[in-house]
Amino acid sequence: MTSRSSNATVDMLRSGLRIAGHLAEETVQRPKAHSAEELPRSVAGITTEWLTSVLCQNAPGAEVIDFGFADGSRGTHERRRILVMYNAEGIRAGLPASVFTKSLPSLVTRMLVGFMGHARYEMLFYKKIRPSLTIETPQCFYSASDKKTLAALHVLEDVVYTKGARFLDERTYIDKAMAEGMVELLAGLHATFYDDPRLDTELKWLIDFPTWIEKGVERVHTDHFSDKAIAKARHVIPARLYQRRDEIWPATMKGLAVHRTEPGTVIHSDVHIGNWYVTDTGQMGLLDWQVLTRGHWSRDLAYALSTALTVEDRRNWEHSLISRYLEVFEARTGTRHSPDQAFIWYRQQLFHALHMWTQTLCHPRLQPNSQRDEMTYELLRRITTAIDDLDALDAFESPIAAGPAS
Repeated sequence: MTSRSSNATVDMLRSGLRIAGHLAEETVQRPKAHSAEELPRSVAGITTEWLTSVLCQNAPGAEVIDFGFADGSRGTHERRRILVMYNAEGIRAGLPASVFTKSLPSLVTRMLVGFMGHARYEMLFYKKIRPSLTIETPQCFYSASDKKTLAALHVLEDVVYTKGARFLDERTYIDKAMAEGMVELLAGLHATFYDDPRLDTELKWLIDFPTWIEKGVERVHTDHFSDKAIAKARHVIPARLYQRRDEIWPATMKGLAVHRTEPGTVIHSDVHIGNWYVTDTGQMGLLDWQVLTRGHWSRDLAYALSTALTVEDRRNWEHSLISRYLEVFEARTGTRHSPDQAFIWYRQQLFHALHMWTQTLCHPRLQPNSQRDEMTYELLRRITTAIDDLDALDAFESPIAAGPAS
């Protein structure tokens, strides 16, 4: 196991050295972008001409005459808000006075997001999938990534400015109405592409969820880090589950079966509470599409409910919320799943929610931390408590229905 972990570290070190070379070159040259055909290596490379090319293309005569940076944050990306000033034509056209950017300007961000291909997937989401969706998620004005340097930049709707959005985390209390909004949004997303022929044609580039998991094992040995994280997080894991910890990774792999045998759809794959927002009208919205995959809808549903809700609320609401999801899904697709079958899938997919946060807690040494420890441990506590409450390790003994009811 130590050898496998060392190989992962060597691979990341080689990539890190290559990317460091590109970053050094960018630091010396300080390239500026002047048209939408050029990818700014960071927000420092943005110019008024570039913003005009991106934001004013559908408004004849409109130009960006000035811009400035407002607040921002750093995590898996560098996030910056840009305040934009237009000429009279741009003002009359109602062009956005504020946009939100996500970029990868440093070795840390490029290794965390670019190395795993996540930036490219988010770009493809905005170009190929976002136009078909009616759910609450930001509009995109520009999205590009570069395989060679791992640079990427996304220019998105500033939902704080346009919709008074409030971003959420594990400290946010999610009430029943908000939870219903979450499952309704997920049902809308999943219904849009459920068993859709486009998954085998224009969306064929979308990796299937089992392959995504298996590549993680192959490339960064996520099975090893899962075991390591379970031990490290023992203080937040129910004692009964911890005693059966050797069964957790095998259950994670067993949970891939439904993704292979049931009709697939587009799934977000990282629907933890930190990727949600609520608008000033109470509508729930979903962000960060960088680990998009093709898979079974139960993966997103289990992940969202097990991380967003307090333990007590999940215990009280999960059955009614799953039923609400199924109602919306059936109304959109005409496909009906029994609540009993859905609940079996829900229990099984809790291990894939857990997998996301064991990897957040423990990972190759050259991969930086992406979340606060307080959030990581709280979500691990919520997910493992759900696994224990629902005897999810034994969910694979339940019979799986041959398929949805007609």
